[in-house]
Amino acid sequence: MTLLRTSVFGLWLAIVAALSAQPAVAQPDILILGDSQISFGAGKEYLRFFDELADRCKMTPERKKALGNLGKRETAAIGVRSTSLQSWTTPKGAAKGAICDVDKKFGVNAGAYGIEGNPDRVFIQIGKGNAYQFCKPKQTAFQAMFDDGYYKPELLVLTFLGNSSDRWANSPDLAQQDARRTLEQIPDEIPCIFISSVPVYLKKTNDKRMKAQTAIAHALRQAGTQCAVVEGFNRKTRDAIEGQPAYFRRNDAGKVKDPHHPSRAAVRAFLDINTAEICDAVFSAVK
Repeated sequence: MTLLRTSVFGLWLAIVAALSAQPAVAQPDILILGDSQISFGAGKEYLRFFDELADRCKMTPERKKALGNLGKRETAAIGVRSTSLQSWTTPKGAAKGAICDVDKKFGVNAGAYGIEGNPDRVFIQIGKGNAYQFCKPKQTAFQAMFDDGYYKPELLVLTFLGNSSDRWANSPDLAQQDARRTLEQIPDEIPCIFISSVPVYLKKTNDKRMKAQTAIAHALRQAGTQCAVVEGFNRKTRDAIEGQPAYFRRNDAGKVKDPHHPSRAAVRAFLDINTAEICDAVFSAVK
């Protein structure tokens, strides 16, 4: 009888462990993670871009074969406000809190697209809901995300810059730390690309972000080959977007009221300009 109870208890533990390790609902083939630029509209444009990948990229026989490794190219994007690579790679404190703390004003801190088969944007709070369990004690958000295959995309796209611009521009050592921790926490079998976020309205802000991009791009390349880098924040994209009121939210008088979040049209322009570089990065990562 004791042996039977022990066997039943062991079976129960195994079932609990298996259920707790279940993958996220509706696993995306391509997962994009970013900051509030994603939640303010860029996410929809990234979904469109990767849906059109075969038409946008110059396809060779090798690329056509590699494209098959991305499955149906079902794409999802999650943008968490005020976050950076540091937020995803830190196990505690304020950096992790940017992902896991409940927003006191709105009760949500992220915008998601394509999760659980919903192509439209939904505002959510990380840590709530079956698909957003990235907040576990003594773990970073990346560790929780990839633990036991909870998320296991065929391609991970990281698009960050603004919230780490001071950190990376002022300290190459901290950029190297963030790059190293990122590659340590992304499973080796998940290919990755890093795309700098879109230029904003003000030249002074963009000058700082340009310097930050140089630091993190160098750091990621130095840290390893798993994550291809697209320095999308460049002279062409700045010339197209910087200082252009039409690409930013304006008040009734026509004055820009939100200089930090470019419109979807600006994101389209950014992706169009960087298409060749993004395609090269995708097919250098996915082979």
